[in-house]
Parts: sequence; structure tokens; C-alpha cells
Amino acid sequence: MAENAPSPEERPRARWPLILGGLVGGFLLLAAGLALGWYLFYRPIVNVAVQLPAPPPPPAPPGPDQAQVKALEEQIEKQKAANKQIEDQIALLKERLKADVCTIKDPLGKGGPTSPAPPGALPERKTDAAPTPGGGPAKVTPAAASMDLPPTGTPGSGKTVGKMTPASLAQALEQATVLVVSAGGDSGSGFFVAPNYVVTNHHVVGRASPGTEALILSKHLKTGYVGTVVATSQPGQADFAVIKVDGVPAGSVKPLPVAGEPASLSEVVAAGYPAIAIAQDRNLRRLAAGDLKAAPEVVLTKGTVSAIQNKERNTPMVLHSADISAGNSGGPLIDSCGRVVGINTYIVTSQQTTKANYALGSSWLAAFLRGAKTPFDWRADSCA
Repeated sequence: MAENAPSPEERPRARWPLILGGLVGGFLLLAAGLALGWYLFYRPIVNVAVQLPAPPPPPAPPGPDQAQVKALEEQIEKQKAANKQIEDQIALLKERLKADVCTIKDPLGKGGPTSPAPPGALPERKTDAAPTPGGGPAKVTPAAASMDLPPTGTPGSGKTVGKMTPASLAQALEQATVLVVSAGGDSGSGFFVAPNYVVTNHHVVGRASPGTEALILSKHLKTGYVGTVVATSQPGQADFAVIKVDGVPAGSVKPLPVAGEPASLSEVVAAGYPAIAIAQDRNLRRLAAGDLKAAPEVVLTKGTVSAIQNKERNTPMVLHSADISAGNSGGPLIDSCGRVVGINTYIVTSQQTTKANYALGSSWLAAFLRGAKTPFDWRADSCA
């Protein structure tokens, strides 16, 4: 047994081939792993784009209905014509607002031929003829009507009416005062005395005869309405006109009542659309562009009565200090109780740049309305 055992020198020599083989094998495995990693992470990537087929075109829309297209075109042309007519009328309004201040010698403010008149008075009436008989619109001679007031409305009771607050007065005037534009481009102010009747000066509607149309609008009305002149005063005798306005919704306006002229030093308020003030109102620019829903704000001025002149001749005129100018013509002058005591008509100026503001008296206006068979509300109570 001892003779067959290997010697100590021979035993280590038998392990070296195994160790060497294991090293070579490990190196090969490591090389293979590095090669596989390079292939997986660093090989070039090729992107292949696939072209999809184009979607089918949408179906063609059906052709327009020629009848509807023609009707729409006709409607557009009619609207264009209506807009052009409104634009022309507003352009005339703008030119009229640039005119001179209405005066006793030249109520139209255009510098035409004038006829002299007594200072602070309207031309004398030349006839006492009664209003033209017969139905339909007619010219009216207001001075011929008797002054046995009250002509209509609440009879005189001797009672006293309380004064309104400034806010209530302003609201009443905003609801009743309107801008009036005549067919010829003349313009001014006016006010409702009945739900469908507007009073203004005759010269505001260009001295037009009954049957002539006029445009009525205000911010409170929210749009314009075409009215018809139904009564006017005779030339040279007064300066009144009545416009009947149809189509105004019931209850949308609150007409102003009419009362006698107040005593001197009584407080009064003038309402209207003076050109010098409304020219700064942006709504006037919109109106000039044809937007009848845009109307300038009514302008209010406060003052006192200085005197009632010519009352004994049944042609009373209220001299007052409430500032008025071109565009105020035809607007109301009211007392502290919200009743019309005059209709602003003209101013008188002097070389010393002093100015006197005049309104035709309410009793004169009431006589005209009575002769014209125009409804209105007369109040005989005192204001205190």
C-alpha cells in the first residue's frame, strides 16, 4: 500500500491544468457577457415609419336654399335702406345741434330774415279766429281759446300739494322729457302731457304743418318712435305743436300735469337736451351712428322765477333763471311739485353778455291744448 501512494512533488502538478482551464473559461464567459451587453445597449436602432392611408373626404354639404337666400338678401337690402335713412336723419340732427341759440327774433337759429319784435315779447296776434273746424289735424289759434281754466283734469279745490324731493323731480322729468327730431332735421326737446301726446315748440319741428312726421326718443323709452304732428299754433301768434306718438307701450311713460304760472321767486327746474351739453354725451355719437336705442341723458337746470310778463294779455311768459340754450326749446319748465308751469322757448341776450331765459306760460299752453282737443291733466292746487 505504501509503495503505490504518489510522492509529495507529484500531487500539486496534477491541479494546475484545472485551475488554468477555469480561468480561461471565466474569461470567455466575461467576454461573452460584455459582447452581449454591447449588443443590447449600443447597437444602432432603426425607426421604420409606416404611412397610414388618408381618411376619406367629408361628404359635400347640401346646397343652400335659393329661395331663402333671396329672401335674406332682400331683407338685408331693406335694412340697409332703413339704416341709411336713419343715418341721414341723425346727420341732420347733428347739424341742427351746431346751429345758433334760438332767440325771439330768429327762433330757428339759422340767421335768416327776421322781423322785429318788442323786447321780451312774442309778436302780437293778428286774429282771434277760432280753430279750423272739421275732423282731423288742424292748425290751432291758441290765443282765441278762452282762459276759463281748468280746461280738463282735476278741478280746482284750493288744496295744497306738497313739494317733491329732488330725486323724485329728476325721475319724473326723465320719464316724460323727450328729444324731438323733425323730418327736416330740426330738433329740440318735448314732453308727454298724455300717454300718446308730446308737446313741443312749433319751431322745433321746423314750422311743419299737421301730418308731418317727427322722431321721438329718450333714454327712458329705450328706442325711437315716429310720431305725427297733429296740431300747431298759427305763425306769429304762439310757438306750440302737438305730436301724437303711437306704439308707446302702456304705462312706459308718466305724463307731466299742467298747473298755473307760479309766483315770482318760486323755484323751477328746466329739462331738455341743450346742444352744448349733450355734445359731450357718448350716447349721442351712438345715436348719430344709427343706434336708436342710444339717447343722451336729459339735462336738468334749477332756477327761480323772476317775473310773469304779459299775463293780462292772455299770453303769459315766464322769465326765469334756470339756464337754457339751443336744444332746450320745447322742453318743460316745472315747479317744485312736478307740474308744468311753462314751455322753454327762447332766450334774449344783450351786448353786455347778459341773458334772459323765457318760457311760454302754462295757462297759454293749456288754452292751446284745449283748442287742439289734446288731453292733458290740469292741476289747480297750490304748491307749497
